[in-house]
Amino acid sequence: MAKALKKYTRPLSVEMVGLVHLLLLLTALCAGEESRLVCYFTNWSPDRAGEYAFNVNDIPVELCTHLTYTFAGVDEDTFELRPTDGKFDILQQGYEKFANLKKTNPELKLSLAVGGWAHGAEPFQKMAATLNGREVFINSVIEFLHRYNFDGIEIVWLWPGSSDRGGQPSDKDNFYLLIAELKSAFREAGQDGWEVVVQVPLERYRIEQGYHQSQLCRVADYVYVTGYDLRGSWNGYTDVHSPMNNRPFDTGAQRDLNVKGGVQHWIKGGCPARKIVLGVPLFGRTYTLANSEEHGLAAPTTGPGLPGPQTKDAGYRGYFEICTEMQQSGWEIDWDVRGQCPYAYRGDQWIGFENTISIVEKANYAKYQGLAGVYAFSLDLDDYRGKCGKRYPLLTALRNAYKPKMLCGTGDDFAAFREPCDLV
Repeated sequence: MAKALKKYTRPLSVEMVGLVHLLLLLTALCAGEESRLVCYFTNWSPDRAGEYAFNVNDIPVELCTHLTYTFAGVDEDTFELRPTDGKFDILQQGYEKFANLKKTNPELKLSLAVGGWAHGAEPFQKMAATLNGREVFINSVIEFLHRYNFDGIEIVWLWPGSSDRGGQPSDKDNFYLLIAELKSAFREAGQDGWEVVVQVPLERYRIEQGYHQSQLCRVADYVYVTGYDLRGSWNGYTDVHSPMNNRPFDTGAQRDLNVKGGVQHWIKGGCPARKIVLGVPLFGRTYTLANSEEHGLAAPTTGPGLPGPQTKDAGYRGYFEICTEMQQSGWEIDWDVRGQCPYAYRGDQWIGFENTISIVEKANYAKYQGLAGVYAFSLDLDDYRGKCGKRYPLLTALRNAYKPKMLCGTGDDFAAFREPCDLV
């Protein structure tokens, strides 16, 4: 016995000591939290004319850890999940092509977003109002996830309880029940890994009307906070729409309606930072100035700016349209020092937007706060054709600054710590 004991208590070789240290280091690295960079594909972007049509094969998979397909809807009569563009989603195999991205990128996580602005709130309201309605919807979600091998669902109900969207006070409880029952049903289906994500606003009054903050954060896997569209032509004056901090003219309801104030409100409301993902826009908000001589922040406006040539919505332009426009003479670009965003003006047109500098500020803030990640909305709004330089400048800047981390995987014993999505 003594001889046997001596056999196993010999001093470790230099090589073995080195190996032990390496394994301990890898284990420590793997103990860290996963962080994500979520990229959004929109099922209307393939409809753009000519070279500006954005299809599934245009998605820069190497820049993203997670991809979300937007949007599906809720059938107002049956309460089942339904496609919002049957021609693209089904006939042109949009869902299937999206799902096939995992065949060549097995680390990739795919999600389906349901709702959105154009979808409206009423279908959600009707479906979530009864146990039977919620069950029908949830069963259809489970069927979809199985069929297409997606990894989760994101609920984009804009917004429960909000009277301007036809909301009712009962929406607040019903929304919570929907999310809790979705997660419970996934577990019962043996799919604990399927994620339930909710997109949430930063406006305090909307949160009060429709969101049980701490309870919602307990049952949802993640909350995606919309750090954009915080200002727009509806305010009647110029402003960047994704400011980081308060400015002197932010008073009343606008006070703390910014990225930092909004994130902190969710954290103080009982939502852990590790469950919060910050939304970053790849688009700008535009205005028509009341007086072209008054072109600073908070200058009077008469309405939204001119539509972009491809996005075609007044008051809104993709970054690819903005950077192309800026290449023309006459535009003056300035910087909101406290808001940490750029803006530009020419004649009576004014644009508040993001550039690589402001994107990095948001990425650094997300890292500093220990958030679960960042999401970019949406891929088809970045300079995806490289008209102003390299392709995807904003998304690339976001990726390089935030450096998302994937959890350690199984496989080779010496590949315990893997960051398969990190940029080379």
